[in-house]
Amino acid sequence: MKPLGTDKKNYRIKRVRLADVAKEAGLSIQAVSHVLSGNESVRIPEATRVRVREAAKKVGYVPNRLARAMKTGKTKVIAIWINLGRLQITYVRMLQALSDRAKAEGYALMIISVDRDLAYKGEGPPPEFWPVDGVIALDAGKALRAFREDPSNDGTPVVVLAMEEYANGDTVGWDVYGGVRSQVERMIALGKKRIVHLSPQWIIDGYPREQRRRGYTEAMLEAGLEPVIIPVKNESSDSAEMAMSEYLKTNPMPDCVVGFLDNLAVGGARAVLNAGGRIPEDCWVFGIGNYPEAADFRVPISSLQVPIEALIDQAWTWLLDRIGNQDQETRVQVLPMEFIERESTGRT
Repeated sequence: MKPLGTDKKNYRIKRVRLADVAKEAGLSIQAVSHVLSGNESVRIPEATRVRVREAAKKVGYVPNRLARAMKTGKTKVIAIWINLGRLQITYVRMLQALSDRAKAEGYALMIISVDRDLAYKGEGPPPEFWPVDGVIALDAGKALRAFREDPSNDGTPVVVLAMEEYANGDTVGWDVYGGVRSQVERMIALGKKRIVHLSPQWIIDGYPREQRRRGYTEAMLEAGLEPVIIPVKNESSDSAEMAMSEYLKTNPMPDCVVGFLDNLAVGGARAVLNAGGRIPEDCWVFGIGNYPEAADFRVPISSLQVPIEALIDQAWTWLLDRIGNQDQETRVQVLPMEFIERESTGRT
């Protein structure tokens, strides 16, 4: 007796083909092909199209993407370039929003991880991947610099979710510089003078024009105040707590702590409380990202929020528009951030 699973007939799976759908629907293979390929140029009654789609679902038909791409010149796939080494909550929310849009409009997403130097400095070769209809660079816009160095890639439309601009591409960003600057200015106007900024060490070392730090620094200098950047070893709340605790050993309690992200703000807030400070009575705290841990902290922490829904809607609309018509000028839109005020900045 053969062991279960050794007979190929027991587990061979037959691929469902157009002929199977046509047989189930009682139509020609050509008619079924027109419907399932989305060919609207052929006049087929809507009732027949519904019949074909129901038959395809019943027999378990899955379209052959490669064959369809060769026939139509479109893959119905969008590549998402992202540095998965920094998969923060804001990026996850963006990916979810992109996934929802893709699913609703019949596209698949191909997630391509790019390393930090390629994403933020444009250093290194671009990733290799299957042909796609377009690329969305999620806070990885500089990676497209190397991609565009190959002229054969000029025909691939791109959208940058950040601030970089490219030919045959569009840019949709969020104004983190303006958001941070306006909040620091507001707090200075309310009497906060000793305002410190918690920022990752690698950002401080490698990116002197980083938007958060620039907004904070310019607001402080314009008010005649000294900027204080507190380096954090990595992007964790524990590292931020350690850095803030060390600062408090030799410095007075600040009037306000600005976190590079919400998790750094949470770490800074823990250090303030552990040192005997009160939030918001002695020290205000805010971060960026509207993370759950900020809202759920013992003193709910205020946060600048990225307008994800509007951001993704604009990016997706522009990309599909450019896929249909590549002969367009580069479009740029920078969306304002929303300040979610909670108890940590005095809301009662």
